[in-house]
Amino acid sequence: MQKIRCYIVIWLMLVPMLVLADVGTLYDKADSLYNAQQYDEAQKLALEALAQCKDSADVADCASLLALIHVRQGQFGEAVKYAKRCNAIDLESGDPDNIASSLNTLAGIYMSMRQPEEAEKYILKAISYAQKADNPQRMAVLHGMASEVYYKLQQEEKSLDYATKAYQMEQQLGRKDKMAIRQAERAAALIGLKRYDEASKALAEAIPGLRESGNIHSLGIACNQMGDMMHRQANDSAAVRYFDEALTIFTQQHDLFNEAASRKGLYEALRHSDPDLAMQHNDRYLALRDSLYDKDTGELLSKYAAEYGNNELQAENLEMQKTNRLYIIIGVVMLLVAIVAGIALYLWMKRREQQHTEQLIHKIQELSAALEAGEQAQPKTASEETQEPETEPEEETEDQLFLMRVVKAVNDGLPTGHYGVDEIASALNMGTQTFRRRLMKVTGDSPKAFISAIQMERAAKLLTMSPDMPISQIAMRCGYEETTSFTRAFRKAFGVPPSQYKA
Repeated sequence: MQKIRCYIVIWLMLVPMLVLADVGTLYDKADSLYNAQQYDEAQKLALEALAQCKDSADVADCASLLALIHVRQGQFGEAVKYAKRCNAIDLESGDPDNIASSLNTLAGIYMSMRQPEEAEKYILKAISYAQKADNPQRMAVLHGMASEVYYKLQQEEKSLDYATKAYQMEQQLGRKDKMAIRQAERAAALIGLKRYDEASKALAEAIPGLRESGNIHSLGIACNQMGDMMHRQANDSAAVRYFDEALTIFTQQHDLFNEAASRKGLYEALRHSDPDLAMQHNDRYLALRDSLYDKDTGELLSKYAAEYGNNELQAENLEMQKTNRLYIIIGVVMLLVAIVAGIALYLWMKRREQQHTEQLIHKIQELSAALEAGEQAQPKTASEETQEPETEPEEETEDQLFLMRVVKAVNDGLPTGHYGVDEIASALNMGTQTFRRRLMKVTGDSPKAFISAIQMERAAKLLTMSPDMPISQIAMRCGYEETTSFTRAFRKAFGVPPSQYKA
């Protein structure tokens, strides 16, 4: 009977491993759901991906995504746990750029938790690591975060200094959309210093820039800032217009944290002209505040308040391991058979995926070569049309031209960041759904996979033809703002990081 039970347990453990979805696929789906603001579904898939991770870099990616998801859900304690887990892995890897990134995430979470004193420690440490990594994009982002931290600490001069430096960095990088964000950060500090004329000029540049770039979330924050400034200048009618626009944005995005700021602003701007409506906004603001910062959240804030430089999560995990050591040993023994089969299946699936990616990139290389050589489909002769009345060769020619147009549109859009599915479809004068169906029919791949392959083909070409070009610059030319995201995507496609591929 005991042997039968043992076999049953081993089989129950083996079966799930044989049907595991690929970690990368689960992560990509979770990331897409997060961007679509479907946070509950994103959390489920991210947790499933995390449970299947075998590589520490994959664990770090999943933990980082879960931290962001929990921030959006207002579950700040959980967000801190996952962000610290990601940071612990980055610290172990020793990569200063990754460490700076995860420290910045922690600083942002503590800012959302109204803990700017803790956020300051993380952001200053992040800047020191970014200096070692020599990543200008990262430095600009971190200086922007530092500006927000010092603004919350009511150190407006420091806040303005960091925001101005961040703005100058974005100017040098030529990132107009980010320049608009930095101007909004400068405006916040200038408002705190009561330098309203300068703040108006900064926001006058920021708000149109945010509209043009489609950065709706940051636009809402800038509208809240302008509303606050108008209220301070006793121009409540203008303040109401800006707060209303911000409220519309944040309610549509289900951003409870910033919705609360809009509600509070509307209460203060309306309480003399329309006290009834003002009280409605105030009631909603108080409800939001209570839901975001309840008693349980307060206990979590106290628990993590003095954790800088002290990995409490790791200590908790070690204690758990001691308590369950016997169970772990038994589980390891029972999993030996399942692990062998699971690893073999995992390696086979990963190799198959990489082979498919390599084939796709090879196809894109052929299309790119055809574009560079100015090749076009040759018309058939009259005799060929007589001999071959079927339409299949014409369809293949049309498909080839269609794919060449897609490759050109994506390559044209990569330097500017305009290479999304909607933008490529527009460049080809097609509807988005029509474009998706056509590309799927021709290639069998999703638009996202095909565009990613174009990015990787471009990256491989740049690494080969321009070996002296910095990795960060190659990443930007391939449509990646973050070098770490580029490195992970490249390693997934080619099996090695860009630096090793270049060598």
